[in-house]
Amino acid sequence: MTNNQLPAWMRTAETYSAPPSSDAFLKKSLLKITGVLSKVRAVPTAAKWQASAPTALLITIALIILIACSTNAFFSYAMLALVLTCLCLLPGGALKRSVAGTLAATAVSLLLLLPAALTGHPQTLLTVGLKVFLSVGLLNFFNSTIPWNQLTAGLRFFHIPNLFIFTLDLTLKYIVLLGDLCLAMLEALTLRSVGKSKDQSEGLSGILGVTFLKSRAMADEQYSAMVCRGFNGTYQAGYHFRPKAADLVYLAVFAVYLTLFIILQRG
Repeated sequence: MTNNQLPAWMRTAETYSAPPSSDAFLKKSLLKITGVLSKVRAVPTAAKWQASAPTALLITIALIILIACSTNAFFSYAMLALVLTCLCLLPGGALKRSVAGTLAATAVSLLLLLPAALTGHPQTLLTVGLKVFLSVGLLNFFNSTIPWNQLTAGLRFFHIPNLFIFTLDLTLKYIVLLGDLCLAMLEALTLRSVGKSKDQSEGLSGILGVTFLKSRAMADEQYSAMVCRGFNGTYQAGYHFRPKAADLVYLAVFAVYLTLFIILQRG
């Protein structure tokens, strides 16, 4: 077939150019999901000073209770020294995440208490803000040193009901699984998007719908697997409490602060 015999539409040069793409919404969604998954998947680096999960959990809760019940400013300042020391022991990435989360929670509390300070109670702003900083700082330190799997398994040491531990463990696992599914579909949508889209949230709503249907299917599969294996409600965590040398250090520090709390409260 000669050139003269070709149809006219085949001899016309292609002049199509796609309009500039505005995929900022999709990119932000990808970054947000990736950030959440990285936090859930983050496995704290094992260190010699890392205590076992039951000991760390018990002491963290006890210290937060002491902070909440304290009415002496000196005890709060002493706890501030402990929290700052603990945060300084974290690696760079964990330290950045912990400090950012702690400062964000403190800023929110200060913002909520700002009317109280403006109406003549500035001391309340300082006291509550400091206690929020200390409590959230301890929780972030605990979260950065104890993996989630050890935490859920270590809860059996305190005779927490099996149903609660099982639900918590499954929730954390399926957050990662469904997050991976959302991330894969978002990446596919971004690669297939050409030009400018009028409503990018429409694609995201479709992804959420598919994720919901997938979660229902995974829940049915999980239930069927539990029935087939004769699950009777007893959750075998597979964790055995083994005291470490770091546990003694944690207990000694707590004993010092408990003694200080009692002395200051009586004084």
